[in-house]
Amino acid sequence: MANPALAHALAHALTAAAHGFRVIPLTRAKLPAVRSPHHHDPAPLPCHGECGRLGHGVHDASADPEAIRALFAAAPWATGYGIACGCAPHHLIGVDLDLTSGRAGDPQGAGGASGTDGRVGKPGTSDLGKPRANGARMPGTSDPGRPGTRRTTCRKDRTDGLAALARLAREHAFAIPRTVTVLTPSGGRHLWLCGPPGLTVPNSAGRLASGIDIRGLGGYLVGPGSYGSRGSYRLAPGSPAWAPAPAPPALLRLLTPPPPPRAYRPGPPSPEPRRAALAGLVRFVRASRQGQRNDRLFWAACRAYETGAGPELAPALIEAALDTGLPPREARATVASAARSAARHLQPPETWA
Repeated sequence: MANPALAHALAHALTAAAHGFRVIPLTRAKLPAVRSPHHHDPAPLPCHGECGRLGHGVHDASADPEAIRALFAAAPWATGYGIACGCAPHHLIGVDLDLTSGRAGDPQGAGGASGTDGRVGKPGTSDLGKPRANGARMPGTSDPGRPGTRRTTCRKDRTDGLAALARLAREHAFAIPRTVTVLTPSGGRHLWLCGPPGLTVPNSAGRLASGIDIRGLGGYLVGPGSYGSRGSYRLAPGSPAWAPAPAPPALLRLLTPPPPPRAYRPGPPSPEPRRAALAGLVRFVRASRQGQRNDRLFWAACRAYETGAGPELAPALIEAALDTGLPPREARATVASAARSAARHLQPPETWA
């Protein structure tokens, strides 16, 4: 092949596929290399490959050698490959740990797992203070060669994703497992972890902590052996090659925040009171002791009439009260009083006498 990086990337991609990972070719900018077949459409519709053509990013990812060769043949400019996350059998989760020094003019990011790398100008340089073509300078800067002038520089905070992950591990009591670790050209690293089947881990950038990006379903990691615009991606010394460790449960809980609470929607009233509850009212009356028989009967009868089961349950309540020794006349009067009380409280206040 005319592009030596293409043959190198294809060989590594086929090795990854042989271990069950789905891959796509990437450009030097870490973007999907096969151009979308819909880029000329006046109003492109969302398509994940249903059209049958190549060029749908991570949705093209495959572990089939012939499909992979076809993808690379369609993108002879590819210099790397991406590994799709969230797919069986590994259900890969990528933890992208950025490292930036915080010095003025340093490029941002760790060569990320997907998307552009955020580079401005040449690596390690800044456009601040450089003369324009017409001799003018960038706003907010001064000429370092002129006496009495002051040069303004931009200093960014240091980002250390590995230290941030270690902090999270201490705070949430989990150990960072020994797993596949890929070193990025800018000094960061990608940790590969396995998730359980059926769990969808969303992609995020900086949500867990500054310097930690997560690649889940719909995302991808730049595979080892890839070349990017800032250098190569390679396995860390001593790293397992193609065997990601399971993600610690405590980390999984951080990666998959609980869904928002569902709004309460009261259901329609039950057409019939539950039989168990009605039977409980009868037992409640039958368990009455002397001195509480009338009060218990009144309370149970009120509950029965409030649910609409008063006429049906009244004979059983009276019989239970008689079993406790309450006189028949007093038991019937108590139930009748409960019926009137319940009817009064079920009416609107303006109808009360």
